[in-house]
Amino acid sequence: MEDNAPTLLKDFDGMEFVFVAETADAEALKPCMLAEVKHRPDWPQWEKAIKEELATLKAAGTWRLENMLPRANIISLKWVLKAKKDAAGNIACYKARLVAQGFSQIGGVNYNDTYTLVAKLASTCTVITMANHLGMEMHQIDIKGAYLNGELNDNEVLYMQHPPGYKAPDAGTHVLRLVKTLYGLKQSGRCWYQKLSSVFLSLGFKQCAVDQAMYF
Repeated sequence: MEDNAPTLLKDFDGMEFVFVAETADAEALKPCMLAEVKHRPDWPQWEKAIKEELATLKAAGTWRLENMLPRANIISLKWVLKAKKDAAGNIACYKARLVAQGFSQIGGVNYNDTYTLVAKLASTCTVITMANHLGMEMHQIDIKGAYLNGELNDNEVLYMQHPPGYKAPDAGTHVLRLVKTLYGLKQSGRCWYQKLSSVFLSLGFKQCAVDQAMYF
């Protein structure tokens, strides 16, 4: 054991170095705080990603400026930042997403029903089996920013703070009232399902009686 001790210690030091390096790399790809990112040399890339996210949300009509009702609850927000690498290990793009902090919502005030339907595993397996038996092709799509398409009705009054570090110059004392959902809201999944279902039905699809998350 004594003869192998230096080798084992060396191996341990090597593993520790790798762990520290990997941890540092992961933290660099996904910084936690906006204030932290502003002091980094790649801040211009992060700022560009943030402005692109804000432009996308504004173009989608995600919120509007309003006077806040007395004693209304204000939902807090945060920036979720992440840099994605390509196959060669180089940073390919910087991503920024504005996320609502759902824990700041009040039940019965900011939300009621939150459940949403998900297709049953048995239903999915049945569709795959039928397609295989009939020799049909199957296609899968990914809806980018799916939850951002969810729409709030007039009875759902959700006020939120201005995006951290990016309050509009003409906002004054106004707050933001959400028109569409953001990631992090407790009812976002339900609103997205309702929107998707309405689109399917308008296109002539019918809802399966035994699994309402399936359409044909």
